[in-house]
Amino acid sequence: MGLLPRIRIGRLKFRRTKLRRWIRRVPVTSYLLAIEVLAYTLLLIFISTGERAARLKSMGEHADVASSLLLVLVFVAFHRFARLRIVPRVEQHFFPKPYEERQVLSGLGQEARTASSTDQLYFGIVCRIAESFEAQNVALLVRDTSGDYVCVASSLHGLIAREVKLTRESFIVKRLNGLSTPLAIEANEIESWNRALANAPASLRGARAQEHDCLHLLKSHLLVQIRTKQQMVGILSLSFRRGQFRYGPADRETLTTLSEQLALVIENSRLAQRMVIQERLNRELGLAAEVQRRLLPLHVPECASVELSGFCEPARGVGGDYYDFISTNKDRVGIAIADVAGKGMPAALLMSTVQATLRSLTGSALSADTSLAQMVSKLNRLIFNSTNGQHYVTFFYADFDETNRRLTYVNAGHNPPLWLHSNGKKQFRRLTTGGLIAGAFEDCEYDQETLQMESNDLLFLYTDGLTEAVSPAGEELGEARVEEMLAAFAHLPAQEIRDEMVREVKDWCRGAGLYDDLTFVVMKVN
Repeated sequence: MGLLPRIRIGRLKFRRTKLRRWIRRVPVTSYLLAIEVLAYTLLLIFISTGERAARLKSMGEHADVASSLLLVLVFVAFHRFARLRIVPRVEQHFFPKPYEERQVLSGLGQEARTASSTDQLYFGIVCRIAESFEAQNVALLVRDTSGDYVCVASSLHGLIAREVKLTRESFIVKRLNGLSTPLAIEANEIESWNRALANAPASLRGARAQEHDCLHLLKSHLLVQIRTKQQMVGILSLSFRRGQFRYGPADRETLTTLSEQLALVIENSRLAQRMVIQERLNRELGLAAEVQRRLLPLHVPECASVELSGFCEPARGVGGDYYDFISTNKDRVGIAIADVAGKGMPAALLMSTVQATLRSLTGSALSADTSLAQMVSKLNRLIFNSTNGQHYVTFFYADFDETNRRLTYVNAGHNPPLWLHSNGKKQFRRLTTGGLIAGAFEDCEYDQETLQMESNDLLFLYTDGLTEAVSPAGEELGEARVEEMLAAFAHLPAQEIRDEMVREVKDWCRGAGLYDDLTFVVMKVN
């Protein structure tokens, strides 16, 4: 049995590391004072012994006291000189620079006030933190819409920040999510990761290598979570402090406080970005609405035997409803109304396609003597080819001959227009002849019908946004109420009928807003 206890190498390394950290925490002034006391004591012993002591006695009774006082004055002067000139230089090279937490926080506030963009704000923040902690590199990674953490700013010049990221599935991100305190990455952990990479499965090796390269590029030593109540919105990466100094408990507490402020900065910047994007979308939507208004007829064609009036109000600025008046020659006028499936910008784009296609077809149909049914069939095929059958349009087109007051129409799956004959019976007929909706199937055949109209006959074309207008109580307007209103206003001119219908619908909704686009056309025979 050995007489001496076994000494473990690992324990000796741990104690040696602990001793080094303790030595680094001792202020330079303490080392200076200890050196000065030791030098003063040795010099005093040197003077007070041997032949030097006898020589002092020969100089007088109090020569030893005078020499001691002189040594004290010399060391006081040296101590003052060392404190002013030597100690600051030693601390600059071997000890981290002290900082005040309030100054760091006020620096972040100043950056937030002076930054003109989000990128400038992020860059100013990481540079402030790097300057305060004397870190070689400080980087800010922000969570994007996919859940990955993308480097948006780095104080290290030459680093292309936006090419660096930690994926949401990376080991380090999962580890940070499970911790409530900052995570320090030691050199031995990096070595372990390097060894593990060689033995990792091929499916994980690429992801782990990318994670390792990211941390190496950022020179990450300390990772601080930036959290809101819901999630971790960012990561603050810091390299070693100058001289390879680590971050102590006070440093980590300060950085945790900074991370709370950074969480607010990130959330506010995201809100500002959303506001900018929303403002840009509003401008684009306003421009699109203006363009769409110009696609509708600006003027009603002057006809001797018929009055025309139309109204269109999109529910979301732009929409898929459309109506048009097309003068084919002196004695004929075309009346169209359509409702594109869907709402918003996609429906508006398809509506513009329908408008352009219809205008082209009505011009060619006149020269080629094509029937309305054939024209609508061709329109259906063109819409199908442009959308691959993924979108469809309900469509109604009528051609009115002013000479003999005949109306020929085709209904492609649209809400049947209401024809009120002027025979005094107040009975409406729905115009349903036609075929399927346009654009859903490539080959569709359509039928057409011709009606003989008389003076004071009323034709009302509308989209489902009218009948589906909802009151504050949740009740739809419905076809029956529409017929009642038309019967009450049938004696009025077409323009006044339009105005009265708009007033009645708005009164029915009473500020509840339109759920769908509101479009209708009034045609009254003179």
